[in-house]
Amino acid sequence: MKSAFYLALFLLLIPFQASLLEPLSLAGIKPDLALALVYIIGLLTSPVEAALVGMGSGLLLDIGSAGLVGLSGLTRGLIGLTASLLGRRMFDLANPMNGAFVAVFSLAEGICIALFLQVVYGDVPFVSLLAGRIFPQAIYTGALGVVLLRLMTGRKVLAALKRRGVQEEL
Repeated sequence: MKSAFYLALFLLLIPFQASLLEPLSLAGIKPDLALALVYIIGLLTSPVEAALVGMGSGLLLDIGSAGLVGLSGLTRGLIGLTASLLGRRMFDLANPMNGAFVAVFSLAEGICIALFLQVVYGDVPFVSLLAGRIFPQAIYTGALGVVLLRLMTGRKVLAALKRRGVQEEL
């Protein structure tokens, strides 16, 4: 079941991110569906599985967007790993605080990428990028994460992804 879910996730991630989230765009800013899903998968699975899913989705998005290949894979892998370690301590998946964690992870990823671009290319308007793009997208992605968790709570999707330790604890 997990391999079929991950295959569907990887096949549908770019079309969903590019086309289905377009109507949700506010001032050219769209929520990051892939990051929210990596966070949710991280809460429910082992650290290795979450890191691999994060790296895979990040690499897929890098290739699909003709961006710096590997940078999002690295950051998403770290997000998946951290979310999985956090998931060992958090048992209420419907807690709205998860939205804050998704927003913080999105903000951290945006800042890391902006700083990397500043070091490599120089002359990146970091403050205006942070205020005009990174921070609003982080808030928007956090809200999407809460909505996704609410929709998925009690569904077979969460049960299929949960690691055994979480299933026994719940």
